[in-house]
Amino acid sequence: MIEEARAERRQSMVRALLELGLPALAFALGVGFATGDWPASLATGLAISSAIFALYGLDQRLVRPRLEKVSPDWLRLGLEMSLLLLDHVVGAVVALLVCSHLFGFEVVPGAAWVTVAAMVIAFPIIHGTEMALRFLRQVQEKERQEERLRALATDAELRALKAQINPHFLFNTLNTIAELIHADSERAESTVERLAEMFRYVLNGSERGLVPLNEELGFLGGYLEIERVRFGDRLRVSCEVAPEALDLLVPSLVLQPLVENTLRHGLGADGGVDLSIEIRIDGERAVIAISDRGPGLPARYKIGEGPGHGLYNVDQRLRKTYGEAYGLAISGNQPQGMIVTLSIPVRARG
Repeated sequence: MIEEARAERRQSMVRALLELGLPALAFALGVGFATGDWPASLATGLAISSAIFALYGLDQRLVRPRLEKVSPDWLRLGLEMSLLLLDHVVGAVVALLVCSHLFGFEVVPGAAWVTVAAMVIAFPIIHGTEMALRFLRQVQEKERQEERLRALATDAELRALKAQINPHFLFNTLNTIAELIHADSERAESTVERLAEMFRYVLNGSERGLVPLNEELGFLGGYLEIERVRFGDRLRVSCEVAPEALDLLVPSLVLQPLVENTLRHGLGADGGVDLSIEIRIDGERAVIAISDRGPGLPARYKIGEGPGHGLYNVDQRLRKTYGEAYGLAISGNQPQGMIVTLSIPVRARG
């Protein structure tokens, strides 16, 4: 605390020297050159600098708080620089008139007084340039701060979306295990072990955020093995993956909700599910299509409608991770069923 106080005092002394002492010396030289009365010029230079410093300080306390509310930013900067110039001109003129009366020199037009006038204009230009640079740094820092806040908000939203997925998945899996305990205890035990492996992946994915697509597919395979306990042969899965897409980075748990949605709503006439997963590279995008042969969705269905949130969550996570150009698209399958398509940029590689 003591060191901070000393450092602050040193900074105040340096600032006073720069804002008061150096201008006073420069004005004293100008007045001395104009009048030839060097003792009076030193006092006059200090008076001019002090008057300007006092006016500027007064403006900082009384006027600047009101200018802070002015927008846009360039207008506020222009007003502050105009006020700074006015402080210099008024302070210099008043101090010169008072000192000329006290010390008996005349303020008359002439080459020497041009020097003084030039200083009156030069100093606000110097200070104004400093003010403009400080303003620019403040604007840049404000933009960086806003960007950090946006990143934090996006990260919080992504975590909240993911948090809605994990309990739902756990609830359904535990129901499956509960059914197996009485029907097939050995399969129930192996399912519990597989569930433990999957949740290890979930926890690691929560820390990493983005994971390689081949790891996400491995997790999805474990999830489908658990669901196969419930569906048996009624779950028919086909998967085609372009090898060059396996190292793409995707948000963890981005595919499981889509497959789970298919298992819930894509039942065919025989009570089974024909699930197809296709992953291909299409130009600058990797396209992942998950389709079924079920009854499909109602006409004009929009993502986010209805009681479920799985599709909406995935759509929002993709948009917040890669931008609004990426997200989910839903279309009908032929001759029946639904296709959910998502895309990610090819540049997102591990």
